[in-house]
Amino acid sequence: MRTTVAVAVVLALVVAGGYGYLVTTGLSARPSPSALEATVMRRLRSVAVPRALRDRENPVPADAAALADAMAHFADHCASCHDNDGSGETSLGRGLFPRPPDLRLAATQDLSDGALFYIIEHGIRFTGM
Repeated sequence: MRTTVAVAVVLALVVAGGYGYLVTTGLSARPSPSALEATVMRRLRSVAVPRALRDRENPVPADAAALADAMAHFADHCASCHDNDGSGETSLGRGLFPRPPDLRLAATQDLSDGALFYIIEHGIRFTGM
């Protein structure tokens, strides 16, 4: 009985906290996510990538032809949200929530080849990716 009451109280607090958050911040995509939101989402992303895939290395050699193909593919498929320089500062990118990450920063650059491939190939639920 006590466990049921404790679970109900915790659930009520979570719902009340979520409601309070929505009332105070709204659902607008315009403001930047809070530090807590960004930390939670980065952690969830890292957990979502299967460990076996996270440690895979890129099998494509980084020769001139592969890099040219990759740059053309990025410009055609990715730059509309991430911008050609990777900053994410596009009109489309600024309207997304969460906003596209700045691909030039360590938070993205430090991801493994396998994690990057998984994110690009499978996307990230509840984002524009």
